[in-house]
Amino acid sequence: MSRRRPRWLPRPLGAAALAALAALATGAAPATSAAAPTVWARALDPQADERAALLSQADGLLARYERLRRSPLLERVEEIGPLWLREARALYERAGAATSRDYAVRLRYASILEDLGDVQGAAAALEALLRTDPPAPARAAAWHALAVAYARLGRYHDEIKAYDEALALEPHAASRALLLANQAEAFMVLGDITAAVEGYRTALATLGSLDMFRYGVTTLWGLAVALDRSGDLEGALEHIRLARTYDRADQQIHGSGWFYVPPYDEAWYSALGHWTAARAAELGSARAESYLQAVAAWESYIAQAPASDHWLPLAKARRAQCEREREQTVKRLRKAAPAAPQRR
Repeated sequence: MSRRRPRWLPRPLGAAALAALAALATGAAPATSAAAPTVWARALDPQADERAALLSQADGLLARYERLRRSPLLERVEEIGPLWLREARALYERAGAATSRDYAVRLRYASILEDLGDVQGAAAALEALLRTDPPAPARAAAWHALAVAYARLGRYHDEIKAYDEALALEPHAASRALLLANQAEAFMVLGDITAAVEGYRTALATLGSLDMFRYGVTTLWGLAVALDRSGDLEGALEHIRLARTYDRADQQIHGSGWFYVPPYDEAWYSALGHWTAARAAELGSARAESYLQAVAAWESYIAQAPASDHWLPLAKARRAQCEREREQTVKRLRKAAPAAPQRR
């Protein structure tokens, strides 16, 4: 999208998921990351118990953070969440997470760094993990997380390559759809509309009906913006209408796992969303209001985008087109309005 539309950012795997992933890779029974070391492990590594205790304490903080993050109390997340994350980071570092032989610990450590805003540190931690050549499930998770970090750092060519690496390892259709859609975002940033549209369409083709509710909505929005930027406004609005059959209130593109790069790209989504609502509105007042909001969103994009932005000329053309459509609609509504009764 604009340089990169919002993108659905996959949350890093939690402790239980990573432990199960580790078990699959090793053939062992799943265990929690904080499982107590065996007698033999203690003999080989006297500090194992201490590290396990530190990680267990940190994972408790992370679990509380995740519960808070899913709550409607956003102000508490912003106020308390960073405190818990910083404490978890300190505990992980005391436990030697950066060089741990447990790749699940290193993946979670990178996740903590990213959540704290240290994206460069997260990328470095993931790159270091990949240099150890961990099992395939861990490599897939690491490449996926690294691609997201590269996106945040503006390293779009590296991001595309990272998604290729993850796709080569990921067997599950829904996860592949997410990777393909995110990669399409990077192509959008670089101005490769053809690759972006193809990536979104391929992602949607991999999804079943039920998966559409979880993964398809944001991909449909991404495809809508890509189609608009390819010159197909009608196709764009149709895909937004389809996305809203799964998510009427547009909750997924405003969720915590979705971010816009650059931030002002959100205005493009907003403009198309309001434009779609304007055409669908039954009441004249609602239609007029939606057109006004669409025009305002186009103006917001134009005001924030630098002169070098790939899509700035099109945004200006869309604003003018939307304004003309709004004026024509207002004229029709005025003509259709019943005349006020005359007084006798």
